[in-house]
Amino acid sequence: MRPLRKNSLPSGHPYGERRSDVSANRPLILIFFSLAAGILSIQWIAPDPHLFIAGAAAALICFTVAVFLSGRLPPALILAVFFLLGGMLDATSHRDSVVAPYARARTLLTVDGTVLEPARTEDGVGKLTVRTSFLLHQGHAIPTSEVLAVTIYGNVPQLSPGDRIRFPARLRPFTNFKNPGRYDYEQAMKMKGLSCSASVSDGRYVVPMGKGNLNFLEGFVQSLKRPVREFLAKNLAEDRLPLLMALVLGERHDISNNIRDHFSRTGLSHALAVSGLHVGMVAWAAFFALKWLMLRSYRLALAVDVQKWSAFFTFFPVTAYALLAGFQVSAQRALVMVAVFLFSLIVGRSRDIWSTLSLAGILVLVLDPHAIFSISFQLSFGAVTGILLLGPVLMGLASKKKLPRIIVYLWGIASATISATVFLLPVTSFYFNQVSLVSIPANLIAVPILGVLVLPMGLLSVFLLPLSHALSLLALKVSAFGAEMMLLVIRFFSGFDRAVVWVATPNIAEIIIFLGILILIPIVKIKTWARPAIMVLLISLALDTGYWIYRLHGTDNLRITYLDVAQGNAALLEMPGGKRMLIDGGGFARDTFDVGRFVVAPFLWSQKIRTVDYLVLSHPQADHMNGLRFIAKTFSPREFWHSGAEISTPSFQELISIIKEEGIREVRLPELRDTKEMKGVVFEILHPSENTPIPGASDLRANLNDCSLVIRCSFSGNSFLFPGDIEEASERHLVETKGVNLASDVLLVPHHGSRTSSTSEFLARVKPRLCVISSGREGLFGFPHRETISRLEAVGARILRTDRDGAVQVVSLPGLIEVKTFSGLRETIRK
Repeated sequence: MRPLRKNSLPSGHPYGERRSDVSANRPLILIFFSLAAGILSIQWIAPDPHLFIAGAAAALICFTVAVFLSGRLPPALILAVFFLLGGMLDATSHRDSVVAPYARARTLLTVDGTVLEPARTEDGVGKLTVRTSFLLHQGHAIPTSEVLAVTIYGNVPQLSPGDRIRFPARLRPFTNFKNPGRYDYEQAMKMKGLSCSASVSDGRYVVPMGKGNLNFLEGFVQSLKRPVREFLAKNLAEDRLPLLMALVLGERHDISNNIRDHFSRTGLSHALAVSGLHVGMVAWAAFFALKWLMLRSYRLALAVDVQKWSAFFTFFPVTAYALLAGFQVSAQRALVMVAVFLFSLIVGRSRDIWSTLSLAGILVLVLDPHAIFSISFQLSFGAVTGILLLGPVLMGLASKKKLPRIIVYLWGIASATISATVFLLPVTSFYFNQVSLVSIPANLIAVPILGVLVLPMGLLSVFLLPLSHALSLLALKVSAFGAEMMLLVIRFFSGFDRAVVWVATPNIAEIIIFLGILILIPIVKIKTWARPAIMVLLISLALDTGYWIYRLHGTDNLRITYLDVAQGNAALLEMPGGKRMLIDGGGFARDTFDVGRFVVAPFLWSQKIRTVDYLVLSHPQADHMNGLRFIAKTFSPREFWHSGAEISTPSFQELISIIKEEGIREVRLPELRDTKEMKGVVFEILHPSENTPIPGASDLRANLNDCSLVIRCSFSGNSFLFPGDIEEASERHLVETKGVNLASDVLLVPHHGSRTSSTSEFLARVKPRLCVISSGREGLFGFPHRETISRLEAVGARILRTDRDGAVQVVSLPGLIEVKTFSGLRETIRK
């Protein structure tokens, strides 16, 4: 029986150690945090990476001399060395880009390169990544090897990874919207290894050039994926193919937005990307399958340590899966984590999971210092940390009672799910602003299906493909059946009305407080200082809560924020007592990017705003209207103000449908012409007048710009004018009918600074002291026009632009207006 004991799983705590062991001396944990701190120092502290490298090198020389002279190596010195190493790793990873200058200049040139992944086509627009071989510009070939995000507008050709293509494209840099709470799009694209974007006006300009230049690993990966891709496409129904392609091959481009939404609402978005969950499942299945096979031989079980050899051989199928899934960055990190854990089994250190996790983190950061900023890294390591910290606490509840082993086993799975979900709550709230209320039951049912049927049988199908087509097809059908069951579960839980709750964005201090409390809870009975520390964190949380309550409901002034929504308008009014109004919501004509979801809402959530009482649509054009749909669905408005103008576009029809479904009261002309007062804030609708024709859905040639609502808002002696997109004719009409009543201290410049708006007569009546121009960064349609800028300067107005200054916030106080911008400008405008 002794050999069987040797080859059995380690006994003891299900998470590998007792809670009291967590506080034991583990240098790898401190080394990991020192390395991470060094990387962060480059991003947040050191403005010049080269200066940091020089300073770090000098410091390392001094440390080496000190160690040589003293003959000892203090622990603090080791941590300092890893801190400097982290900074140097990050600093040396910053490389100059050849294409960046051309992207900043929006240069039109010819790109020659190799397709790296299949194109994703939606609404006639194709998106793919291409690694450049060279650029052709003004007759010169410029060698470069950088990855571009290519968008093809119409006639998207059939392209496969490894194809060499040549095409004319206009390069553009990745740019962020300049608003508080913004999504860091530039950093996200940088993390994916993309240098800039390239737009192709028509797919017919894309010329096939034969076989491209893939490196050995890329070519090997594609040689693995190509027959599997063809096998899946031939034998799977159209509705099942995208999910299996994502889980087996790591290709998510064909998954519809509807399916993505279902996974998101159930807290299972992580299941769509090959990461730690998938690689861990494959490792678990391979390890126990290999161990079971080896234990079938009594002689083998006596001769070798089956557990260690199973761990050794498990590395090979895990690596094969990572390669088959495209060897993406998330899969590479997961492979490192699994490899480190398997190594700990081989060397007999499997019980020290904290050190194993720290070593995995160190290796990942050494290989890719920027990994610490990626969502997948934070979610993967955060989930494991949460399970190690909170899992023993939850398992302790079951150990107090004598329960059947199956109940204890199921409770162990539930404990891991609950621990990971709770610990990651601030991280998921920070990035996604939503909490799935059905996440725990959905994960408890769907993840086992994924781990027992979908993934193992899908990979078994791939393994059997060269051996037996019939057996391979059988395994694939079982995997597809599991995928269908998984989707049924996900759709069931996603169908609940309150399956997901949208939440405000926590700031860094709030995340630290929340995680600090969770970290201290397991040791509160062990460490005497833990209880006072928790009290300090709770007091800090109470103070933070009190601040935001006052900020949202206790102020007695009017605050207006003109948001950067590129080519469009969106302005938030925060009134005394906490009432809020959003005038327009931005948007794009193609409607492939939801400005409301990804620009306006993140700003609102960053300010802890979860309700907007009034939505106002100046006129039904995409750049003012499309972003309002998400706000109407999510922020519980009470009233929707609009002129009554209608158009037949799907986006307008969707907006009106949402307004009706959510029970939002519509307020139209002529009711809007009545002056309204809210806590001292006075609203006047100056246009359209009674004689202005309001176009209907069938009026295809109507000038919607001149039907814009013109709103004048007054508070504490200051006034603000929101004229929508009115042009010269409407401005002339306003000058004739309203006269001195147009006078306003702050003017949102009509029609984004168009030459046909902001006439001299109109500006002479308004007499603005501050003009805000909301326009796109690339001067789309020539906005703002130079003639308009000259007219604004002629009246002596201070000019701020969202494309340059970012979001502009003004606060109305008696006798003055305080102004600040996202770019850092602060000034006061006095009467």
